[in-house]
Amino acid sequence: MIFSAVLVLLTACKNGDSEMDSLMQAIEDYETAWAMGDFLTVESFFAEDAKRLHTEPYVWDRKEIKRYFEERASLEKDSTRQFVKNAWKNERDYIEIRVEGDIAYDIFTTERFKALHIWERQEDGTWKILYDMGMLN
Repeated sequence: MIFSAVLVLLTACKNGDSEMDSLMQAIEDYETAWAMGDFLTVESFFAEDAKRLHTEPYVWDRKEIKRYFEERASLEKDSTRQFVKNAWKNERDYIEIRVEGDIAYDIFTTERFKALHIWERQEDGTWKILYDMGMLN
């Protein structure tokens, strides 16, 4: 009986670690796509029912999020600007990253803004952004 309880506890801790590991990998991949100017990949990190609440005057639904990142990708393709990998990522100062079951969040600041992402675990086990909220400093 005690062995079973310990095994369940160890499995729960290990699952918690793997949940955090998979979230951290999603955050890393998302940040890298932003840093590289790969906006089509950035767009793919948003859940089907995602909302974006930033300094825009209204809430963006998934259709508007897709339009925005496709437009950014088109502009980036025509740009002569060169990206230094991870330069954008290094500006982030994370306040907290947490997993709570199938929901997770990350809170961070930069010199220009502060933001909160609420992530949702998908049926396939991947993490997608459900809410992207930010404001300028």
